Amino acid sequence: MQIPVSFLTACKHLLGTNNVLTDPVSLALSGYDCSPSQHRPDVVLNISTPMQLESVAGLLAREKIPFVARAAGTNHAGSCAAVKGGVVLNLNALYQIEKIDLENHFADVLPATVTGDLQQALVPLGFFYAPDPASERVCTLGGNLAQNASGARCLKYGNTSDNTLQAEFITPDGQIHVLRHDKPGPDWLGVISGSEGTLGLIKRLRVKILPVAKHIKTFLATFSSLEDCVQTVSDLIARGLTPRCVEAMDRITIQAIENFAHAGYPEAEALLILELDGDAASIKKDATLLEDLAMQNHCQTFTVARTQAAREKIWRGRRAAYAAMATLAPNVAVADGTVPRSQLPRALKQVRQIISDYGLTASLLFHAGDGNFHPQVVFDARHPQQMYLVHKALQEILKTCVDYGGTISGEHGIGIEKRALMAYQYSRQTLRLFKQIKHAFDPHNLANPDKIIPVNFEEKAPLYEETNPDVLSLQQQILLRRAQKQPSLIVGAGTHPRTYEYPVLSTRTLNHVLEIDTANYTATVQAGARVQDVLLALQTQRTYAKLPENYKGTLGGLMATKAAPQFTSQIIGVQAILPNGDIVQYGGKLMKNAAGYNLCRLFTGSWGALGVITKIIFKIYATPQKVPPALLAQPPSPNVLFQALKREVDPHYLLRSAVFEKDTLWQNAE
Repeated sequence: MQIPVSFLTACKHLLGTNNVLTDPVSLALSGYDCSPSQHRPDVVLNISTPMQLESVAGLLAREKIPFVARAAGTNHAGSCAAVKGGVVLNLNALYQIEKIDLENHFADVLPATVTGDLQQALVPLGFFYAPDPASERVCTLGGNLAQNASGARCLKYGNTSDNTLQAEFITPDGQIHVLRHDKPGPDWLGVISGSEGTLGLIKRLRVKILPVAKHIKTFLATFSSLEDCVQTVSDLIARGLTPRCVEAMDRITIQAIENFAHAGYPEAEALLILELDGDAASIKKDATLLEDLAMQNHCQTFTVARTQAAREKIWRGRRAAYAAMATLAPNVAVADGTVPRSQLPRALKQVRQIISDYGLTASLLFHAGDGNFHPQVVFDARHPQQMYLVHKALQEILKTCVDYGGTISGEHGIGIEKRALMAYQYSRQTLRLFKQIKHAFDPHNLANPDKIIPVNFEEKAPLYEETNPDVLSLQQQILLRRAQKQPSLIVGAGTHPRTYEYPVLSTRTLNHVLEIDTANYTATVQAGARVQDVLLALQTQRTYAKLPENYKGTLGGLMATKAAPQFTSQIIGVQAILPNGDIVQYGGKLMKNAAGYNLCRLFTGSWGALGVITKIIFKIYATPQKVPPALLAQPPSPNVLFQALKREVDPHYLLRSAVFEKDTLWQNAE
């Protein structure tokens, strides 16, 4: 595209002439990431300070120039590719650990701070940062948040979103927002996590840091089959164990790592890396159980790393998996699918068949505790036929994940490479909502445009068809009132006081516990079920959840009001009816989902203003959970992001919460 001379002049004045790059070499170097996508920008701007980023964002907004934020460029989905040209913002100089607060357990960092460097800075202080992507030596904390990356420790400690406390965020109009999970209203920090830079720019982060456990033990278990290896993981989850890490790999991965990194892995068809942390007594007890479960699944060897050096050697090998495969061919393509844990053996069997059918060489590496696996296909991009076969195989692999109830991305994102497959995973109605979220944040389509949302999805994506009569009845009520332009008050159990009277839309008929799944340790519950009834149903199955026992209202009310922050991160799937009658679904029995905007976090704290929550899927446990009492629900104060999205999804202000007064919070929404 043609970049205005006035913009270039202003940037040279702000950044210095040497930091405004238009030469072919600079453009080429910023035109790709770790995916096959290659798209050159028109300009590269080197950003040196957070204030410069803020000022440049204002210039881009004024001139309506598309932009892509880029630092290490380790993305595997083409998220860093400048599809529409425009400007690449090189953020590599925004590298600084600004503050480490050991008393309050956080660190303030700039977005291009390398993840591994923060880890190293914390080691002598006796702390650690929980997310540990395999590329931590080069990937950045801002990039991790943009992709919602996780790594080996996420089974116990969560993903990047769970470990980010605050972000200073610049929306495409140049405005600064301080986002936190615990602020009243939708969890905007959770929404931008995994949004791949399509909603704005990360200026600064505050991340959670934790004291290192006094005792950490790492184990290696080998198996004669990948199926036995995966079954061991399912069994340990069912017994209530939550290891610090559960990583698995197949024979090809093991051999490649040994040849490259000499990690000391035994020869085997499959290998499991297990790590426990905590006090010595609990580790000893859990280690015995781990070994017993492994042996029940025909484990060949079960060994423990006796020294810190031995532990580091094991993990050095695991982190070298991508580089090891890169020694086998000029190129490596990495897929990133997630399925419910119970479906992992069947899904992997089909994936191996796909790889065989296409005559490709690929390794299988996976975060087994989360059902997230990474087929790494080696090939030579100089041969178009190989490129074609790899592309086709990866498409089939990711479709297989969806067919088994999974997602096309657990942590690598969608970008441009997997954009078309979004119409395979999601319904037309859900993709419409994704488009509305994008438009609310970015009405001029400036922030990393043409990513995530597939082209012509109205023609390609299926329509979602609901069969539950109670949900359909509620949908019909919404459609009727929409036709009459009659506002409705969203009510569950009626435990929150009303301040404005409208006809009621009640979820009381949606009061069933639909499923308690002890294979995947998830519960599927209708939103109108009372929390205390849900707890009772779980107890009858000897399962537990992070639900507050003192809460008298419904599960949907608990989610919509954000009255139990500990429960928020446990929600992995949601169904809702939008003000126009569309029924949307996001997530499922998935421990990880990085495909699209996180609707679980969007509806959390929304107070019914964006849609009626009808069904929730959340994590459950085999052991009792310590849960603090529910908080007094705090309705959100006026917020431009909330208002912008309200205008998108409910321009006639038809869905109203019991706590919202007309002409106060929503005075600009109608």
